[in-house]
Amino acid sequence: MRVAAGLALLACTTPLLAATRYVSPTGSDSASGTATAPWKTIQHGADSLTPGDTLLLRAGIYREKVELRRGGAANAPITFSAVPGARVVISGANRLRDWKKSVEADPIYEHDWPYRFPIGGPNDLTHPGDLEHRLTGRAEQVIHGGRLMRQVLARGQLAPGTFYADLDGKKLFVWLRGSDDPNNTEMEASVHSTWLTASPSVSFVTIRGITFRHAANHAQRGAFAIGAGATGWRVEDCVFERANGPGASLTGRRHLFLRCQFRDNGQLGFGTSRCDDTRIVACGIYRNNAKGYSTGWEAGGLKVTMSRRFVFDRCRAVDNRGVGIWFDIGNEQCEVKDCYIADNDEAGIFYEISYGLHAHDNLIVNNANNGESPGGAWGSAGITLSSSEDCVIERNTLVSNRCGIALREQERTTPRIDARHGAPEVRIYNRNHVIRDNIIAYSQDHNIGFWMDTRFFGPHPGGGDRNTPPSEDPKTLHIQLANNLLWPLAGRPNYLYGVPWRPKSRELADPADFTAWSGISDTSRTADPRFADVLASDFRPLPDSPAVRMGAGRRITR
Repeated sequence: MRVAAGLALLACTTPLLAATRYVSPTGSDSASGTATAPWKTIQHGADSLTPGDTLLLRAGIYREKVELRRGGAANAPITFSAVPGARVVISGANRLRDWKKSVEADPIYEHDWPYRFPIGGPNDLTHPGDLEHRLTGRAEQVIHGGRLMRQVLARGQLAPGTFYADLDGKKLFVWLRGSDDPNNTEMEASVHSTWLTASPSVSFVTIRGITFRHAANHAQRGAFAIGAGATGWRVEDCVFERANGPGASLTGRRHLFLRCQFRDNGQLGFGTSRCDDTRIVACGIYRNNAKGYSTGWEAGGLKVTMSRRFVFDRCRAVDNRGVGIWFDIGNEQCEVKDCYIADNDEAGIFYEISYGLHAHDNLIVNNANNGESPGGAWGSAGITLSSSEDCVIERNTLVSNRCGIALREQERTTPRIDARHGAPEVRIYNRNHVIRDNIIAYSQDHNIGFWMDTRFFGPHPGGGDRNTPPSEDPKTLHIQLANNLLWPLAGRPNYLYGVPWRPKSRELADPADFTAWSGISDTSRTADPRFADVLASDFRPLPDSPAVRMGAGRRITR
């Protein structure tokens, strides 16, 4: 009893013993860390914190990388927070001064450059290592006046607005826009590949109000990285911007990102692997894949892999060069709700070889109209279900996407989250979907597309699938279409049934035609949804809209 009472007292008093410490760019790590004698580096503060402690960051730019070696406890997290109202930036870039004029007649300047950013493997400096990404896949960043300069791979390729990193000669060369002297302007270069990382088991960390900017990281390596064994991170009101690769890499479980922005990153806003029960709430994912990585490989707003119950709630994924929200490989029971997903070059939501998506009450506008894929973009849509199972797509409003909702089918397999090491992947295909109560209007090609590249629809014209077993008749896959309100562009059909290059595919005008041809019951309706003002992007149905009577379309649940 005495032991239990002592443990209870300790649990109650631990937060009361918590300390608040301070850092400032003008501080000293030999100081006491108080408000009047702040430390200088965040790393020193991080090494000094114990569960329940808070480190307050005063305004300024901290040019360092931080590694967390210990975290907090469930009832006593460690906290890193900007002082209220302070603009705090953690930057992977350093200022570069004392440039020397190079020997060329052109206004080229040079600086010592001892930095390398190896990735490992045969293409040590480039990821991915293919010819397409020979330049895009490099990690170096040079910033002139706050703007990224363009990299070239040979000194002889230098031109105004470019830089070249001579890694063997350990020199950096620049030719500025306007042929300026770099000694007369602000010059920075990324010297760190990370902003903040943590040892695998570091848990219960809270981060508030910090902007993370510029990092020399490679694709698929987030500059902000949570460890695989981590639990319970809470990240609020932070900005992750202008990393060379992804802004962040998330693993672990039970994390919350609230009111954060992931913007203008080179490859992705963020990526995840085995990140369960994590919520992204009221966050913005804007203009990612700024460097132009291949969108067919992995680029755009974000990618979630091998994760359970990963949730996007009231987020905005807008103007990404690729997919807006991409789930790929073995995900289970994920959710996208109350989000605005617009103007992404490829699909708005892409759920690929995964299980159990619930996408509901989203507004999804003008996606997949500017992507790399030619023709029909191979099933790229406002929402694409690509060889996935058990999904519920309901009460969404989808307007002016290339295809409204697409079922993309190939012969695909995926690993499972709980499979033993070395277990074979399992066959997965579109089945057991419920698609109901959506408004799908003004799609540029089709409102609903069965993009099924299978032998059920006849042989491939190239003969490339002679050894592929015949695929299932779609009417046996338990796909339910019900009470959707469809409104095609003038002269366009509502449905595509089968990919255009296989002989049994058909374009079909309305639900009755689709049901008669496919054998799949569809109780949807074709009618003008009567939006308030389409040209002004006001997609609220008017009171006399058939969508109101049907109960179709987005409902704002908060």
